[in-house]
Amino acid sequence: GANLHARGVHTGFDFLGKPAITPVFNSPLEFQPGVDTFATAFLAGALNTLKLTAASIVLATVLGLIVGLGSLAHNPLARSLARAYVELMRNVPVLLHVAFWYGLLLELPAASESTGSLFLASNRGIFLLPTVDGLDVHGVVSMSPEFAALLVGISLYTAAFIAEIVRASVGALPRGQLEAASALGLSRSAILRRVLGPQALRVGLPPLASEYIGIFKNSTLAVAIGYQDFMAVSETMLTDTGQAVEIMAIAMLFYACVSLLVSAAMHAFEQRHRRWGLA
Repeated sequence: GANLHARGVHTGFDFLGKPAITPVFNSPLEFQPGVDTFATAFLAGALNTLKLTAASIVLATVLGLIVGLGSLAHNPLARSLARAYVELMRNVPVLLHVAFWYGLLLELPAASESTGSLFLASNRGIFLLPTVDGLDVHGVVSMSPEFAALLVGISLYTAAFIAEIVRASVGALPRGQLEAASALGLSRSAILRRVLGPQALRVGLPPLASEYIGIFKNSTLAVAIGYQDFMAVSETMLTDTGQAVEIMAIAMLFYACVSLLVSAAMHAFEQRHRRWGLA
């Protein structure tokens, strides 16, 4: 410790209470550089990561459910399109998905050249109910190009794997149940919702939990396009303070804790459905 101090290298977590000099954008928590502390910067980055993760989980689940059910449809065209989507998306690295959508968003027209009173897509981001004042654009809902690229890229990629989980989970159920439900006169949607769905949920929950944790881990790709998630803030903070061990320890603890919490939440969800007799 004495040798490190002699070289001007400080250890410990005292730096967390000092003002951070690098701004953190797009966070639900307002951050003022030079005023707010490094601990606040960590919190702002964590909220950015959790915001991206939650939005990606919702979008990937909806898309995966649609594509998965499409692969089980009687219509040959729907089945072919669903399977083509799965093969295309899951065989392209997720980083390329993100980079593609980020490049595409940056090629959109400037906000001043775009039209639309309800929805605006420009190289400044995506806005709902926008107001444009010169270079400033505001909306009831807004997404920066970086957030939108990560959301779309990660969601489209993960949806392909969720679709396979849906297809495999429904396909693993005894065919006799489908035939019995059909004999009772239930519609196909009612069979999926009341008979096959609850049972398939039990089969699909463990791999689905893995995909959700994968979304959280893939959020670290944000550093590749400049979105200030927890990892990007950590790397910036490392440059500003030089305290690599402490910062990496905090980052590892954050990602481990959130992954464990997601896993525990999915397990609790599964147990609740078992108690209700739905799985």
